[in-house]
Amino acid sequence: MKEIKTIVIAAAVSVIASACILAFGLSTVARPDRTVTVRGLAEKEVDADIAVWPLSFTLGGNDLAVLQKNVMTAVDSVKAYLAEYGLDGSDYTVQAPSITDNSVNPYIDRNADRYTYLAKNVILVRSSKVDKVKAAHADSLKLMGDGIAVSQDYDSKISYEFTGLNEIKPAMIAEATQNARLAAEQFARDSGSKVGKIKRATQGLFSIDNLAVGLEEKKNVRVVTTVEYLIK
Repeated sequence: MKEIKTIVIAAAVSVIASACILAFGLSTVARPDRTVTVRGLAEKEVDADIAVWPLSFTLGGNDLAVLQKNVMTAVDSVKAYLAEYGLDGSDYTVQAPSITDNSVNPYIDRNADRYTYLAKNVILVRSSKVDKVKAAHADSLKLMGDGIAVSQDYDSKISYEFTGLNEIKPAMIAEATQNARLAAEQFARDSGSKVGKIKRATQGLFSIDNLAVGLEEKKNVRVVTTVEYLIK
């Protein structure tokens, strides 16, 4: 009889011990990590390193041969003008003119005084000599003295690019991550905790925008990183 009681007691103790171990194990597994997710911003002002100017103008005529000569003369005048600003053949490309034949246009007013042919010409300036391109663009009205009316429409607008992103990426990512950690540390201080290791991090896309209207040659580079830290 005593042996039976001893066996029953031992079994009960074993069951209780197993239950305690299981409960502790479940508690350990179910306890989630305490984390905080923050964002870090990094911004940098840079100068554009490429200027792009589609220098376009249109000439008209009633004789194709004469119009061809006039176009070639005008292109030579533009080349000479650009040379005055330190821009050579490596800084631009002379594109083939686009010819419009109004004689085959059924919608044209035949009674209006119009040229039979129109030749739209584009000299695409793309150069790292940003200041020189900007100066040439600003003074382009001078070409009117050679009978060349430089187009000022949207398609002929000068634009500026920044191509050195890869050189500044590492430092900006490091700065954004550091700023994210500062935000996490502030949160930890407010909650009486400490910041631990990074659990996961996501790098946002880099954006390059004009610094301000009228300052298109100045760019603002921006990146935001999202970091999740463990909290102790």
